Amino acid sequence: MKKLLSVCLGIMLFLSSLAISNADEKINISRVSGWDRYETTVNANKKYMNSANGNLAVIASGNDFRTAFCGSYLSSALKVPYFVNPKHGVRSDILNELKRLNVNRVYIMGDYSVLDKSIDNTLKNNKIKSERIKDIVPGEQGVIIPTLRVTSQIINFTFDTGEYHKMLINMNKFPDMLSVAPFASEMSRRFGFDLIDYGDWNRPIDDYEYVVGGMNTIPEYIPIVPLGKRFDGANRYETAVKIAETFKTFEGTEFGNVNQNGEYIYDRIPYKNTVVLVNGEDYPDALSSSLVATQNNGVVLLTQPNRLNEDTANYIKNKDIKNVIIVGGEKSVSKNVENELKNLKVN
Repeated sequence: MKKLLSVCLGIMLFLSSLAISNADEKINISRVSGWDRYETTVNANKKYMNSANGNLAVIASGNDFRTAFCGSYLSSALKVPYFVNPKHGVRSDILNELKRLNVNRVYIMGDYSVLDKSIDNTLKNNKIKSERIKDIVPGEQGVIIPTLRVTSQIINFTFDTGEYHKMLINMNKFPDMLSVAPFASEMSRRFGFDLIDYGDWNRPIDDYEYVVGGMNTIPEYIPIVPLGKRFDGANRYETAVKIAETFKTFEGTEFGNVNQNGEYIYDRIPYKNTVVLVNGEDYPDALSSSLVATQNNGVVLLTQPNRLNEDTANYIKNKDIKNVIIVGGEKSVSKNVENELKNLKVN
C-alpha cells in the first residue's frame, strides 16, 4: 500500500511539474542584424541558408525598394539566397557567401539605373553567370511588362502548377509589401499566383483573389472574386496580422506539385509557429525578412521601433508562436521591444 501511495505521489508531482513548465514556457527570441542593411542580409544567409537550390542566388538593390521587393519575392518562392547590394560593384562578403553556397548563377534585379554594369562584370570575373530581371519593353509601341510581372512569370514557369490566381498589391506601400512577401511567395510556389501591382496600367481588371491594403491603398471598386479577401487593417500593423492569420489557415494543406527538377512531389504546408519581427516605419533592415521567414516557417509582422505594437503582441500571445526572430539592429527594433517580448504571457 505504501509503495502504491509512493507511486501515486510521484505521478502527481510529475504532472504538477509539467503544468508549471507549460505555464512558464517562454517564446524563443533571437535577432539577426548587421552593421547596415547589406550586412544584415549577408548575416541572414550565413545563419539560415546552407545551400542554394539550382546553384542560384538573387541580388537586388539596397536602395530601391520596388526591385528589392521583387527580388525578395522571387528568392523566397525559389528558396534561394537573397542579397542586397550597393549600386556599384559586389561586396566582398556577398562574394564570399556566393562561394560558400556554391552559387554559379545570379538573377540581378532591375536595370543599370539601380545596379550598374559593374555588378555583371564582377560576377563574370568570379565565374558566375548573371541574368537581369527587369521591365521588358517589346518595342517602341509595345506594352511594357513590369519587373513584378516578369518575376511572377518566372515563378509560375518554374513550378508549373497549372493554376494562376491573382493577388493585387500597391508597391508604393512598403509595410504591406514586407508583410505579404512570404505569404505571396509560398502561395506562388504551391498554387500558382500572379502578383500584380495596382500601379501597372496593363493589369487585369477583375478576378482578384487577394487585395492587399485598405481603401486608401487600393480603391474599393477593385473587384474581388467570391470567397476572395482584402487585407485591410486599421493600420499597417493590423494589416500584417490579417495576412499572417490567413497564412496560418493554410497550415497542413496537402498538395501535389512539380519541383524545380521536374519531379512530381507530394507535400504539405508547414505550421507557421515563428514570427519574424521588423520595423514597420522604415524598410532597410527588413529587406531580408522574407528570406528569414521562409527558412523558418514564419510570418512577417511589424512593430514600432521603440515599443511592441499591440496587434502584433496579441497575435504572438494567441497563435501558438514558439519563436520570434527580430530582423535588424537595436536602432531598427529596440532592446525595449525585445524585453517586452520576453515578458509576454502566452495564452
